[in-house]
Amino acid sequence: ISALAAQPSDINNRSNLRKLLDANGGAINFKRMPLRSAQDFSDFVQALAGKGDHSWVPHQDKGMQVLRKPRAKYVVTTNEGPPTHVIMWHNEYTVSPSYPAYVIFFYLTPPASGGETPIVSSVALYDRLEKDVPEFLEGCKSKGLSYTISHTASQVDGTVGGNGVYKTSAFGPIDGTSIDSLSEEEKRRGVERRIQDLAEIGGWHEESQNDANLPNWQRRGFDWNLRDDGGVDITHRVPGVRMHPTKRKGTIFNAVATRYTNAKIHNTFEPPHTFIQEDGSKGVYLVRLPVTEKQFAGLEKNEPIPKPWLEKMDELQNALASKVAWETGDILIIDSFAVQHARWPWSGDRKILASFWDE
Repeated sequence: ISALAAQPSDINNRSNLRKLLDANGGAINFKRMPLRSAQDFSDFVQALAGKGDHSWVPHQDKGMQVLRKPRAKYVVTTNEGPPTHVIMWHNEYTVSPSYPAYVIFFYLTPPASGGETPIVSSVALYDRLEKDVPEFLEGCKSKGLSYTISHTASQVDGTVGGNGVYKTSAFGPIDGTSIDSLSEEEKRRGVERRIQDLAEIGGWHEESQNDANLPNWQRRGFDWNLRDDGGVDITHRVPGVRMHPTKRKGTIFNAVATRYTNAKIHNTFEPPHTFIQEDGSKGVYLVRLPVTEKQFAGLEKNEPIPKPWLEKMDELQNALASKVAWETGDILIIDSFAVQHARWPWSGDRKILASFWDE
């Protein structure tokens, strides 16, 4: 494996692994590897990262909503949302300016049924949309996308989000300060500073709002609402497409499909965007994420994406997708700039680990 990775003698980022990813659409599936534990997987990804100036580096989460529990060095659990919850195609954590370049999945235990990981080429999807719905791509570029992310005050297990806003990987202190030593006012001021820092990582600066040459998402930046329960709702504005770093081609880079699909499943396209949950209670789509969150970033207010454009993207994703069926020991390496992935529902026990890397 280390022979595929970056070497100290490399003069650019075109390692054998990078060449394989580019030649195979951005995904490589290793089948039935002799790995049986989180530590085995950790050893594998560290060898895969390579050495030298062009080696991969571990991704450091910032503003992370999803709960990821450490299992070994550079190895964490995947999304803890219930098996019935559909997570559709997305590039990893593209709702935020802090996202990994590479996602590596490792399968420990296959479920009784279901649980496949569909993947689709973001580059091919961009190409098709450019022909069929060029207005959608233009909106993703010149306006960008708006996502409202709801953070819980503390860790909540077994949910789609649930990381907790005061974690270091979210918006908590990064200087070693204990969150318990801070007053409520100090906690909130710290969260607001880190939200502003995240917006700046994405390209927003205070003077951006007056620069007519910048796209809407960059001029608007982030908004947030500190809730009475200690959590926070943050509206991120980010581009919906990017340029692939080695192929130099346009690529879809967003998470719109998940919101579209869940709105379709729950029939929440129209106000008040509510649905009846399994226990008979009324639920709001994706907890404070109504269908209206599938929006372009406008200068004064956000603009809904026309439903036919979303339907076309969904049609193309289904037509272009491949389904990865899992066996114990399998590993899937994804270039997140080139490939979107999803998660099919399953029954039975399913254990999958992940590792996230940058270049």
